[in-house]
Formats: sequence, C-alpha cells, structure tokens
Amino acid sequence: MKTSTLIAAIAVSFAAAGTTFAQEATYELPQPVSSSVTHAQVQAELAQARADGSLRVTEADHQKSAPFESRLSRAEVRADTRAAMNSGATQVLNGEHNGFSVVIPGIQSEAGVRMSQASR
Repeated sequence: MKTSTLIAAIAVSFAAAGTTFAQEATYELPQPVSSSVTHAQVQAELAQARADGSLRVTEADHQKSAPFESRLSRAEVRADTRAAMNSGATQVLNGEHNGFSVVIPGIQSEAGVRMSQASR
C-alpha cells in the first residue's frame, strides 16, 4: 500500500510539472508598415547602388578585401619557419589540444608531419 501511494504521488508530481511549463500559442498580427520614402526613390537608390558597385547581395560581397601580398620572399619565410622550429615555438602550436582531433600516443600528428617535411 505504501509503495502504490508513493508511485501515485510521483505520477501526480510529474503531471503537475509538465503542465507548469506549457504555454498557449499566440499569433502576433502583422503590424502596418509606413515608409518615409516613395517607391520611385527606392528604385533610384537601387539603380545608383548598382551603378557604383555598392550593392551587396551575398555574404561574399560583404567580405571583399584586397588580396594578400607577402613582403617576404619564399626563402625568408622558410628561414623563419626553420628558426621557429629550432627554438621550439612551433611545439606550442602543435601541442594545443582543440578537442576535435584524436590524439593517439606514438603517432605523429598531421601538423607535425607537415612541419617536418617543411624543414627538409
């Protein structure tokens, strides 16, 4: 008898908890929109943006930047890389665990393989 009373009390508490978080769905009616510019003005602004190239349509349009140009020669970059590897600076980068890669003891990481190939 005591077990059945306990089970009934738990069932009632779960039922009450479930209805506590229930909310009635509501629909927000569309709000009227009033514009301060005319259709002709909007069309003129669109034509102007198309003409001067400032019309941004896609995300790529918003991210355009000048292409990267290195000021260092390939030999200078390779020398800097070798110096960083010899000083141990690259171990800090390769030793960082990002939580996405699987670290298997005794197997060199892909970044480590690339760095060892770059030093040749």
